[in-house]
Amino acid sequence: MSIQSVVNTNTSSVSDITGNRGNFPQGVMAYDMGTSATGAGATQAFANAATGTDNGLAAGTETVGAYQGSIAAGVAAAAGVVQLITMTFATAHDWTSKTHDIVVTLVGTGTEAAALTVGSASGSFGTANTIEVRREAGAVNATNAQLQAATMLVRVRERGVDIA
Repeated sequence: MSIQSVVNTNTSSVSDITGNRGNFPQGVMAYDMGTSATGAGATQAFANAATGTDNGLAAGTETVGAYQGSIAAGVAAAAGVVQLITMTFATAHDWTSKTHDIVVTLVGTGTEAAALTVGSASGSFGTANTIEVRREAGAVNATNAQLQAATMLVRVRERGVDIA
């Protein structure tokens, strides 16, 4: 076995490959998207230009690779409540599901409870100019849940090996 066969090649273009195990080095900051201007409900959006509390994803932000923003609460408590969050960039990115991963982290603004949760989230590259995040709250012990307001961190990570 050669040493080359055990080297981890799954590094990100925005991560420190020396000793941080794929996490952001202290010098890399996420782009602050502000607060979704959409208001509470089933959809949230961060536009390609500044709108109210939304700082906008202007040209050049598609190269950052890490984005932080505040999202409002979802609709009233029900089984399987879903919230769709769309990030629209002014300039097309070159990310695809075959070359990049999306990591979504959520931190709720309130206390987690059976009827109020931050939920779970996953992301996809909707178009050449968007990232779409789906956030969902399930029922716990037959108690329907509402998605609480949260801070969201989206990281786009380049794979070390592209999928054909």
